[in-house]
Amino acid sequence: MKYTAAVLAIFCASDASVKAFSPSFVPKNTLLGSSSFVKKPLTSMAVATPVAPPSTSTANSLTMLVESSGGMEELYELTEVADAKPLSKQVRKSPAFFKIAGIASIPISAALGFGIVPSRRIVAHGVGAVITGIAGAVGKSRIDALTEANAKPAIAQALIDAGLEDPAAAKAAVEKVQIDFGILDEDFSELCVSIYATYLLGMVKYSPTAKTSEIKELQSLKSALSLDNLQVGEAHHQAAAAWYRQTCLFTPEEELDDPDHPDRQAMDKFLFLSERALANETPQAFTFEMTRIAKAFNLSYTEGTERVGETAEPFYQRALKSTRAKLGTNQVSSSMLERARKTLGVSDATAADMHVACFNEHVRELLGLGEATEGEEAPALDGLKFPDGALAELGLLRDVLGMTEVDANYEIALEATPLFQGTALAAMESVLEGKKTPDEAWDVMEERREELLLNEDSSKNLMKSMVMQALGGPLERTNKFAKVNNEAATYDNLIEALEAKEALISILTKSGWDEFEAFDETFCNPWDKQSANGFLLSDERIKLYRIFLTRSIRKSPDGVLSDETYDQIKQVQGLLGITDMQAEIEARGAFGPNLQKALDTAMTEIVADYTEDLAKNMQKKVDDVMTNYRLTEDFLREVGATFYAKAVALVSESAPGGIPTEDLSAALEAIGQLAKIEKEDTYPSHMEYFGSVYKKSVLEAMGTTGVIRPEFRDPLEDLRSRLGVSEADSKSLFLEAIEEKMVPMVKWVGSEMERTMLSQKELSQRRNKDMGEDVFQTGKGADGVLGLGSEVNIMSDIMELVDFYRENDVAYEDDDGELVYPVTALGTSAIDQELAELLYRQFIVGGFTTQGEKGERYEGARDTFAGILGLEKSKLDEIKNNIASTVYDNLVSNSLKSKGSMDQQDMMFLANIQTKLGLSSEDGEKMLMQAQKKVLSEEVNELMDSPTPAGIKAFREKCNSMGVDLAEDVGISKQRLTRMFESEVTPGLKSGEISTNSGEILGEIQESMGLEAEECESMFESLVLQLAKNAMDMINAELLRGRDENAVDLIKELVRYAQFLDGELGLTVEESMANQIANIYEALDLSDQDPDEVSGNLDLLRTALSLS
Repeated sequence: MKYTAAVLAIFCASDASVKAFSPSFVPKNTLLGSSSFVKKPLTSMAVATPVAPPSTSTANSLTMLVESSGGMEELYELTEVADAKPLSKQVRKSPAFFKIAGIASIPISAALGFGIVPSRRIVAHGVGAVITGIAGAVGKSRIDALTEANAKPAIAQALIDAGLEDPAAAKAAVEKVQIDFGILDEDFSELCVSIYATYLLGMVKYSPTAKTSEIKELQSLKSALSLDNLQVGEAHHQAAAAWYRQTCLFTPEEELDDPDHPDRQAMDKFLFLSERALANETPQAFTFEMTRIAKAFNLSYTEGTERVGETAEPFYQRALKSTRAKLGTNQVSSSMLERARKTLGVSDATAADMHVACFNEHVRELLGLGEATEGEEAPALDGLKFPDGALAELGLLRDVLGMTEVDANYEIALEATPLFQGTALAAMESVLEGKKTPDEAWDVMEERREELLLNEDSSKNLMKSMVMQALGGPLERTNKFAKVNNEAATYDNLIEALEAKEALISILTKSGWDEFEAFDETFCNPWDKQSANGFLLSDERIKLYRIFLTRSIRKSPDGVLSDETYDQIKQVQGLLGITDMQAEIEARGAFGPNLQKALDTAMTEIVADYTEDLAKNMQKKVDDVMTNYRLTEDFLREVGATFYAKAVALVSESAPGGIPTEDLSAALEAIGQLAKIEKEDTYPSHMEYFGSVYKKSVLEAMGTTGVIRPEFRDPLEDLRSRLGVSEADSKSLFLEAIEEKMVPMVKWVGSEMERTMLSQKELSQRRNKDMGEDVFQTGKGADGVLGLGSEVNIMSDIMELVDFYRENDVAYEDDDGELVYPVTALGTSAIDQELAELLYRQFIVGGFTTQGEKGERYEGARDTFAGILGLEKSKLDEIKNNIASTVYDNLVSNSLKSKGSMDQQDMMFLANIQTKLGLSSEDGEKMLMQAQKKVLSEEVNELMDSPTPAGIKAFREKCNSMGVDLAEDVGISKQRLTRMFESEVTPGLKSGEISTNSGEILGEIQESMGLEAEECESMFESLVLQLAKNAMDMINAELLRGRDENAVDLIKELVRYAQFLDGELGLTVEESMANQIANIYEALDLSDQDPDEVSGNLDLLRTALSLS
């Protein structure tokens, strides 16, 4: 059918066509431009719309919309809006025509005409239209925009027509749209992203409840639109932002927080579908995309993922419920549940919790513990049990759910425990009431355990708990009576608790479980709050035990603990969790007075009149008390020690001279045996009362000499044994006596040393008091010289002190073989450190200055005296080195001054000193070198005050003969060495004694002074230049004054200097003066010299004067 040009003109003038070409009417590539967010029920899509749909395609679309999710409805709505615009509809029908027409501007009437009457010559018509275009033409860019804008509905229609059941077919249909419309890949991808977002919004808008089928639906849509992960993430983000923005226009934020609100459910569904769509992303990309989507909903990433979990869990819950229903039909397996978890995105941790809950529900269902309906009575617990085959069924469910046997048993025990406890407690109470025997009760409990599928481990824990409850009741009642001090009721209830304990032990014995053999440790641990006595405070448990203990004694007919009573007390101790230590404390408090009374009687009687029979009788009485009250020997020793100390005090008072007789000593020994006191434990009391007696005896044995003679030592040992003093204590007392004797001796020696070595003024200052005008033993005042000599010989006093120490065997060797001096002058504060050092110094000096047998005796006592003084080894070495240094300095100084060197006699004397002072050969050699250095250093200082060549030469030759280096050993600086060199060489240079032929002299000086060759040459050159300058200055002065004859010797001296340096003397001389000097030298009578030598010297002079 063809239309005339008039019809085309009318078509162009129609209002609809104007709107169709209006820029504001062109659909934009946005989500909101495609469809409305107002929800429509599914039935509304099946009714007629204002624009009649095409006959064939519309029918197919309606069929698919009814079966699919809201995504297709949203796409259909998008096509409806596009179909309402005639031009858009024509563009979608003939996209190729509009793309070709876009090559140039075409009149709209022609475009419409060609669209209505397609022709194989459309290209020619297009070219003609370019030539004959009229007003109302549309530009190329406008037609391109129109084409691309209508491509989006075309994609939607392609998906509607192809459906998503076959993603490959849908993908081909979408690709055909791109080809027909001729859209670039990048632009077409954006359109596909928009279509995906539109579809996703439809899924949320039309149904807020999530479906598992929608996950696969989105996967098919992604494949049909050829989208990658990044584009899918962008689509979800765009859709989320658009949905939240539009929804918040009508729904307040607080309603979006309500889980039951449809919009909240729609939001959670959106998050769930997004999480599933992005599940294959990398962890980083997934976190990024989900964070963006959650932020679009004003949520954090964590909140978003929690919403996803809340949405996914109900799906998996239904899967678990189905698993329980189909259990045993081979229609369920653990792999099926694993696939479901992966599909829904349920984490392993969440799934594990849900599996446990599922298993627990099945356990409760099998036990008949389901929730009772309203009006229905709850079943009796004692009648509930697992049906036959329940164990196998639960095992199958456990395997499907992937649970461990431990977890499964725990869930069974969790639900079955209350049922078992009811039966077990009733059975135990029946035994306690005498209604059942322990055997009958155990059979009932064992049968109930098997009915409830409880394993032995679970039963053990249950039995333990129930035993604790069964015992806890009686103990709680008992404690109430104890709080009000009702001792009779407390005692009776504890007896009942013991009977209950025995009955429970009888029941547990049937179990054969080893864990229950130690009943008290298992059920009565006070540190376990769940134990039978765990609710009692420590003071409460002790009070209950004390009441039972004292009440048991009162009820005893003889007032003693029988075996039966003692056994009851031990049972109560275990029941109350009383430690052995606390039980002993209570026993001591209860029965201690009886023991004290028996010991006091025994001690008094034995000390008063000791006999062996009396000791035996007293021993029996004490033993009876110990046996009757089950007291420990430790307690006996503790109490007995007090009475033993009293006995020692009584013996000390009654013994003549403080020394006990044999009978008294035997009495003390009997009391110690009666109280089971070890010998070592008696020493403190004996030391307290008899120690002073022993010390007094030691002092008496020392006599006036202070030395205990050998014949007194055995009696002293016998006395020690009689007094009962230990060897360690006797040693201590002996040392106290030694100190008492030694301190005056030390003070006397120190006083004499001070009087000898110090002046009256110095002594007054040291002792802080006026010493008056007293004279010293010598009859004159002290000269105050702290030298090596001494005016008064105190050596004999020191030797008396040494003999006192040695003959009393005060010093002893320790475990390392070192000699120990237990009593010292410094340790007793008899003298101070300074005086001790002075005494030791004086003793050493006196030792090596004394010859013969006495000198040897002094030398042998040196170390002992050092130990008596209490000086440290480092201080002793310091003093000896100081003395040796002084001796070496004096000897070396005198020898060098008097003889110029040390001879063999001097060296022998030093060797003798070295031996007497105990110095090593290395130390002696070192001191000799130090003394020599010191003397030579002083000598060179004196020499350089007025140096002479002869003196310097003699000094260095002395040093060379002694093997001493001037710089390193004597310590002469480089500056001083230079000065010594100049002082020795200068006179020879001036006099001519040192010439160019004197190399040996200079070499000898260089070597003697320890100088390097280059160093010596530099010093010599500097000296020559300085002497040449001085000579030149003097020549110049003489010539200026017209005294030519006085300059002759100076000119000859200058020539000698020039000979050393080839005339290079560095002189600055006026030419006239230089010529005058040269002329004078030429005029000299030098006939006694070789003419060649004279000529050469003249040349050197002219060179030095800068004339050549």
